[in-house]
Amino acid sequence: MKNNINKFLSYFPSDNKVENVETLSKYLSSFANQTKKYVDDNKALLSGQINKYKKLLDAENLPIESACPEEVINQLAIYFQRAVQWEKAQTMINITPPANILSIAGNAYTSMFNPNFAQDEPAGYLLTTELIVVKFLIKLVGWNKDAGGVFTFGGKGTNLYAGKIGLNKAIPNVRNVGVCNYDSIIITNDKAHPCHSEICDWLGIGRESCLKLPTKSNGQIELINFEKVLRKNINEGIKIACIIINGGTTNELIIDPIKKVVDIRDKLVKEFNLEYIPHIHVDSVIGWVYLVYKYYDFKLNRLEMEEIDKVKISSMMNKISELKWADSFGVDFHKTGFCPYVSSCIMVNNNSDLYTLGGKKSHNIDKLEFGEYSPFEWTLELTRGSNGPISAYIAFKLFGISGFQELVYHMFSNGQLIRKILNDENDFDVINDETEGFATLFVILPVNSKLRYNDYLGLNEKRINELLYYNQKFYLFLLKKYEENEIGFRITFSKSYKPHSSPIKTGCLKTYQSSPIANSNDIGKVVKKLILLKKQYDKMSSWEFSEKVIKPSDFVYR
Repeated sequence: MKNNINKFLSYFPSDNKVENVETLSKYLSSFANQTKKYVDDNKALLSGQINKYKKLLDAENLPIESACPEEVINQLAIYFQRAVQWEKAQTMINITPPANILSIAGNAYTSMFNPNFAQDEPAGYLLTTELIVVKFLIKLVGWNKDAGGVFTFGGKGTNLYAGKIGLNKAIPNVRNVGVCNYDSIIITNDKAHPCHSEICDWLGIGRESCLKLPTKSNGQIELINFEKVLRKNINEGIKIACIIINGGTTNELIIDPIKKVVDIRDKLVKEFNLEYIPHIHVDSVIGWVYLVYKYYDFKLNRLEMEEIDKVKISSMMNKISELKWADSFGVDFHKTGFCPYVSSCIMVNNNSDLYTLGGKKSHNIDKLEFGEYSPFEWTLELTRGSNGPISAYIAFKLFGISGFQELVYHMFSNGQLIRKILNDENDFDVINDETEGFATLFVILPVNSKLRYNDYLGLNEKRINELLYYNQKFYLFLLKKYEENEIGFRITFSKSYKPHSSPIKTGCLKTYQSSPIANSNDIGKVVKKLILLKKQYDKMSSWEFSEKVIKPSDFVYR
């Protein structure tokens, strides 16, 4: 049988890179043409009905014969249905800005060389982009050249790295002996991301070893109790694997008092003469970006910020600037860095913390030369993609500090606009009006209600549940209207939300307007439509929206 391999030559990159790009452009155009039928400029998602996965899977069979590119594109195109259009004013479901197109293009072109960022040999000097982005972040936070960082698989990965680094410090030779003979904990707080307990599972110390300390009325960790818990566990000989504090939560963008937490840790290390220093990590995958305002002249105010905006943004900048005191922190460029998924980085104040994960000694960056950089020797991943470093490098170069300042402020001011419009409505109660972040948390109130959100907090759990149920049904009502093509916007709802320092879940509706390009007029129209729908909702005689039909599951949020 003759093997005519030549028929596949055009499917692989050739020496002629210009022709490769032209072929890529042709395929991209085909994708665009095949998916444009799903695009609706007035909707948050591409069109498409809700189907059971079984229906889609039953239509697919293992291919035996080869297919032409157009046929493959046609077949894949149907799965773009219901993809999210993050750039739209109508899209308010998570802090996920659209990725900048140059990073997307850079990743596409880089993929032609299929680099493995495990080491520099199979990646060429492209791996330098990781070192450069780390250098930029070191400069931004204010560390010295002993600091370092590495890209990983997401925000959960940055916390996992921090936990493993902390275990390395707390338990001698843990790489070989494991954690079985030691009691160890990770300390976090009740406003932290759920992954803080999940990494305890992955690290083998168990979810019950994640201590979620209570927070104050402002959402920050309560320091007196923190010191008490830390002291108690040290006294009992329990290893402090890691202390994870917040550097910008998804809902309220809360930043814990980083320097004060570090000071308490240092005081107890000295007092107990500990043989190790408990590792402090800041989960700042969203809030890190406020570091760019260290370079902003608030007096000159070139962006013409409102006075209240200047106060809030400078407050965030001052709080997040305390990252310099932490041992490590996380960055998600796919969140507030306008890059494609996945672009996450763990930064460490002492680069040897990373190399120790593989039992290696850190390189002197001033003497490091090509052929010597092999991250696979100490990273979790042996196979490392180029997407994160390439995307982040391009974003830093494309926008610069001033561009990031402008884009972030645009997102921030859109959130301020949403809160301002809702605050003018008696049937709506914004519950995070003082936020320094992007999200708007609110509840709707029954018609002619004399009770506000804070009034409900003083009532019994039954009455609070009535408010939760009323808001949950409104969210289901909105989902139904969306599926019936009567509206084009999407917001979200959290059944698990509870206000600061409260043990009772009240639930809340949430909007995340994270598009850096959506204009205020379009956002205003969406919010006013939301207000009209609330009036329509209250006129209904019954609520016939079953979760069995449309289940509004809580999104895993930071």
